[in-house]
Amino acid sequence: MFKGKICVSWVRFTLAISLFVVLLNNTLFSYIYDNLVLEDSVSMFIVFPIIYFFLLTGIFALFFVPYLTKFFACLFILVSFFSSYFMNQYGIIINHDMVRNIVQTDISETMDLISTKLVGLSILFVVIPICIIYKLDIKQPSIARRIATILLSFVMAFGILGIFSKKIIPFFRNYNQAREINLPFYPMKSVFKFVKLEVLPKKELQQIALDAKIKPDNRKKLLVMIVGETARAKNFSSLGYLVNDTNFYTKDKGIISFSNVSSCGTATAISVPCMFSLSTREEYSSNENQENVLDILQRVGVNVVWISNNSGGCKGVCDRLKIQEFYSYDFDEILLDKLKDKLDKAEDLNLIVLHWQGSHGPTYYKRYPKEFERFKPVCLTNDLSQCSEEEIANTYDNTILYSDYLISEIVGIVSKEEKYDDLAVLYVSDHGESLGENGIYLHGMPYSISPKCQIHIPMMFWSNNKELSTMLEHKSNESMSHDNIYSTLLGFFNVDSNTYNNKLDILNEVAK
Repeated sequence: MFKGKICVSWVRFTLAISLFVVLLNNTLFSYIYDNLVLEDSVSMFIVFPIIYFFLLTGIFALFFVPYLTKFFACLFILVSFFSSYFMNQYGIIINHDMVRNIVQTDISETMDLISTKLVGLSILFVVIPICIIYKLDIKQPSIARRIATILLSFVMAFGILGIFSKKIIPFFRNYNQAREINLPFYPMKSVFKFVKLEVLPKKELQQIALDAKIKPDNRKKLLVMIVGETARAKNFSSLGYLVNDTNFYTKDKGIISFSNVSSCGTATAISVPCMFSLSTREEYSSNENQENVLDILQRVGVNVVWISNNSGGCKGVCDRLKIQEFYSYDFDEILLDKLKDKLDKAEDLNLIVLHWQGSHGPTYYKRYPKEFERFKPVCLTNDLSQCSEEEIANTYDNTILYSDYLISEIVGIVSKEEKYDDLAVLYVSDHGESLGENGIYLHGMPYSISPKCQIHIPMMFWSNNKELSTMLEHKSNESMSHDNIYSTLLGFFNVDSNTYNNKLDILNEVAK
């Protein structure tokens, strides 16, 4: 690109990188401007970017030391650009939970996020700037000049802030979400938090419910639990959605749909472990290291099987199970054959968990066979901003329809198992999804500020026990959540334990 080195002073280089990162912070400034009131417009619209520029200059000057200047400059550009791109594209926030999702994302999921737009912008805002930085010969300043630059930058930043503090400080107290879209610092802080929670050695696995035992009743039981992926309740016709008939296959199967169910998190990495945990959502921590309900059931004699077509794995939930199988097929229908195989070898007490890819985006059009593309027009790209709301919703609804077909087929398979006294199918999604409402796509928003569609999830239940079905029909509008799963699974298999909470067992009103 260039011949030889290009000489530049350290001060000019620092100012240039600061200005470049300010420009990459368009999400932060857009958020601020969207929440401005008229009397704040001058101080926030004009003054705050200047304050931010001087703050970045002072901070970057601390990092741009000899031999590390180019490294940190490239790092700040990389983090800022990719964070900004995905925040703008999908309305997400790069917190430590999102970092966990990124780390646990496999190649196929990563490829679904790559687009021509991303490649083009990466060349423009990352590749070319880094190539230019590589060619620069940066003249390092004297210690006195370096200190003067740092001090002057902070004096300018805090001096201007002091003048306009009566406007700026109250704004950020009212809109403290702004700190979560501060680039590159918040994403980098999130990485450090992730390392602390997930990478550094954890304490020894804690056993729970050591008092658990099955109360003998000589009844043979089979429960197939389907862990859905990215299904939101808002688009289920069985829950009142009128645009498309997304529950065409299950509506006459005697399946109960629960209308008021909340997820434990807004991403699989949180929701799936929390769903099976003894801890409630308020108690759950991603760094807890203890057994879950599947461990307990296996220990007391239930044949627990985990079968997955979800490329993200089981998030540690199934790690200690004797039978765990992972597949990576295009469509979830493969799980029907896998279920039949396991039923041929089933025992007296069986819990079979099917974890599928469901409605995982942004390539919704890849989640169902062509014959299930019933709702049109559809969105045939991973760049959702290029599609209309109707196209995105139709494509997503086709994924729900396909999942509904599979649920119907699973109920049909299970209902034919005549050797069991108690048969049941439980479907529950891990979290919901945003489809572009208010400019937000996909999922993973911090729970406290997440839109309802990422938290409000579908849950469905079928049983051969008519009395149980009638009771659950009456409870179908009650408030429920992932907190109910732990005790409900123990209750179905008649497991007695001090950790069992009959108030959280949705089946507890029917005598075993």
